[in-house]
Amino acid sequence: MRKFLLAIVTALSLFASVQAQEVQTVSDPSFEAFLAQFEEGLTAFVNGQHDLWKDLVSHSDAATIMGGWGAYEKGWDEVGPRYDWAAARFVESGAKVEVEYLTKLVSGDMAYTVAIERSNALIIGQDKPAPLALRVTHIYMKEDGAWKLMHRHADPLIEKTAPAAVLQEGDE
Repeated sequence: MRKFLLAIVTALSLFASVQAQEVQTVSDPSFEAFLAQFEEGLTAFVNGQHDLWKDLVSHSDAATIMGGWGAYEKGWDEVGPRYDWAAARFVESGAKVEVEYLTKLVSGDMAYTVAIERSNALIIGQDKPAPLALRVTHIYMKEDGAWKLMHRHADPLIEKTAPAAVLQEGDE
């Protein structure tokens, strides 16, 4: 738990330090290579195959997920089975995940991405693949020299909702 909190505090400090700078796409070759493999893992995942995905995820007690089907899990003993369960919701359909990175940042052994993941995936019980769009935040750390996903937060991308108009006294 302390390592996880330290990682979050470090990440927040890192992100605060670049707040005043213009953040651009990263040019860390090891991270870019990892992301290419990670995207392959995403595509396999939405086709019901999770082995590559799980190889790219931290198996530590600090691993967390706030997945697209709700709730959260913490620690590999909870995160691993949740990924098994989520991958089992998908049926092989030849779906390909397209990732639109809104932000990528690497500093030392930590990185994060904010992205939109789009695919036409076939979910158990559906007749045909349906569009799936998730807004996703990932935090990555190096473990034993290799990039690993530490945290995934994903939920459906929905249309922006305008704030409700505030009624003034006397308005109907």
